[in-house]
Amino acid sequence: MNFRDFSSISVAVACLCAAPLARADGAQGGYSVTAGFGAAIAPRYLGSCDYQVVPVPYLDVVTPKGIYIDSEKGIGYKWLLPSNFFIDTSINYALGRKDENEAWQSGSNYLKGMGDIPGALITTITAGYRLGTVGDVTLSANLPLTDRSRGETYRLGFDYIALQIGRDRLSTSAEADFGSSKYNQTFFGVDASQSADTAFPEYGVGSGLYAVRAGVTWEHQFNKHWSLSASQQITNLTGHAVNSPIVQRRVSLSTDALVGYTF
Repeated sequence: MNFRDFSSISVAVACLCAAPLARADGAQGGYSVTAGFGAAIAPRYLGSCDYQVVPVPYLDVVTPKGIYIDSEKGIGYKWLLPSNFFIDTSINYALGRKDENEAWQSGSNYLKGMGDIPGALITTITAGYRLGTVGDVTLSANLPLTDRSRGETYRLGFDYIALQIGRDRLSTSAEADFGSSKYNQTFFGVDASQSADTAFPEYGVGSGLYAVRAGVTWEHQFNKHWSLSASQQITNLTGHAVNSPIVQRRVSLSTDALVGYTF
């Protein structure tokens, strides 16, 4: 499951949920529908030292035509190309960030006066290479279709099935997240107006790498319908994001558990 990008609670959860409970490209030539529910423990926002528990609904619909519905990625289409290459495009809604504590939302009272960052409709374009049936290497871009002031993010990702014994599977992942100057300034910077309304000094952030992540996921298939997945991911802020006055903690952990049912 992978806690997939928005510098928010939903990002942490999304990235952990990235290794689905029961996914297969093209659903082995047919349709596959998996629904589930679980819970996650994640930082209130990327850089926060406070954590909260959030519910994690899960839905994964795969069709033989390449069209899919995914609770993390949204609605999309995957093209399988020759020589194990593929292209994936999707549309999803990225949550923003509040400047106060709010249940199941990214944000914190620590940010009071910073103002809210609105959510946005985004499109994700991914190019990847499949490592047979055990993993893939991907490069993706998250481009806002609305509220373009939030900026763009880019991700280099690697997923690999490290071990599979019977009905148990252990998967690993590694990611490097890059932000445009707009994105990094929006989520880690402090402008003059925000500085005047808070105790934070002004802080400008340019484009570049802002976080690296590593995760591990254990999945158990009870039978052809029921499955259980548990994940943990560590995120390390880097670059100019580390010295942002709103960052309380450089390194954070995100953990979740899900139960899924495949129809």
